[in-house]
Amino acid sequence: MSDVSINFEWVDPLGATGPELRATWARLQIVIGGRAVTRVLDEQGQTVRDAVYLPLYPLAEWLAGQWWPLLNEPSPHSSSDHPGYDARHYLASAREGYALPPLRIEPAGSVVKLAWSPERLPYHRLEFPGGDAFWTETSILERELSSLVEAVVTRLDSFGIADTMLQQDWAAIRSADEEERAFCKCAGALGLNPYSLDDSEQQEIEEVGNLLPGEIVNEFFWAARRQELRADAQELTAVATSAQWNTANLVSLKDLRAKVSTWQEPPMTLPWEQGYAFAQRLRGHLGLDGHPLPSISRIADALGTTEADLLQVVSDFSNRTLPFTALMGTNENDSPVFILREGLQPSRLFLFCRALFEYLSSPTRRSALITVANTVRQKRNRAFAAEFLAPASALRDLVRTSIVTAEQTEEWAEAFGVSSHIIFRQLENHHIASVE
Repeated sequence: MSDVSINFEWVDPLGATGPELRATWARLQIVIGGRAVTRVLDEQGQTVRDAVYLPLYPLAEWLAGQWWPLLNEPSPHSSSDHPGYDARHYLASAREGYALPPLRIEPAGSVVKLAWSPERLPYHRLEFPGGDAFWTETSILERELSSLVEAVVTRLDSFGIADTMLQQDWAAIRSADEEERAFCKCAGALGLNPYSLDDSEQQEIEEVGNLLPGEIVNEFFWAARRQELRADAQELTAVATSAQWNTANLVSLKDLRAKVSTWQEPPMTLPWEQGYAFAQRLRGHLGLDGHPLPSISRIADALGTTEADLLQVVSDFSNRTLPFTALMGTNENDSPVFILREGLQPSRLFLFCRALFEYLSSPTRRSALITVANTVRQKRNRAFAAEFLAPASALRDLVRTSIVTAEQTEEWAEAFGVSSHIIFRQLENHHIASVE
């Protein structure tokens, strides 16, 4: 994880007009992972500096106005999801004519991705030359942003400036109790400002939140579709109930879950690394080495059960289009039940393994939702499924060159029972080879 610091000092506003702008003129420096995101090349002064000069009021007002989506709305799965995402997550949206860096803030639950790229601002005769991406804890970013907004509000108060939109929004955010904050996070996850919702929208979010099992509420809203909230929640509630009614008792999986619950978590923080490590350790524990698991029968055998018994706990969602790909539930016997989205066999194997990870890695959870969202939980279970089905060690044994063909990835995909996309990602993410 990388550190984040937002530093500023008040400076002379010179000829700036407007009381809020004059009161909050500052030198602003944003440092992420030891790199100054605010580093600029000043063409006019022929200098390089690590800070920009601007009034902080517009930035603080934008932060307060976008607060709940900014910290709770994951990056969209596709460009058609969550329209207007950039306006809520791209710092340049708060420029209002001033030189803010092109920094994107993409929350993923407990961690957040911060990414920026080079950009030239011809009217300012400035250039932001750097570009990179870092992950940090969402709580760290929230603390730094809160400190900046709080300082701006305090500055306005000291200048006798009152009743600005910033002060009103920030007062609402600061005064929110635990129940209010939970609601605001759900609305923010949908890309909505909770303070601008009408009564029907607010009621719908509250009803859906109360309808779902508490364990899956966050993942639901991180993946949910605004226009299908009730229908999607009702389907999840129905399948979660059906999971509880299932009477199977898969002793081998219950024993395996008890065993892996004693494993110490690896000293790493990135979610996909945790998923890879868990899969590698589980394969070792099951004595799989690099052997493929291209079918549900082979997976059942590896887990110490039979295909028939395993299929007793696997069922399907309806044929509606859903942003949810699987649900892991448990029945009265504490045995797992897996509800999967319909699809081709490679896809279903992958979804099953994602849900299997949630059962094995969360010994106290009764249910878990697997979705298309880019959150910590989903990144972790995707990495596990990829490594469990197509282990990097086995792929390394197959690869003889630094570049492989698409035909080779398709051949290996068939052998491992996954899609060629999974093979491509494994080759790239584990630095095994590039695909031609």
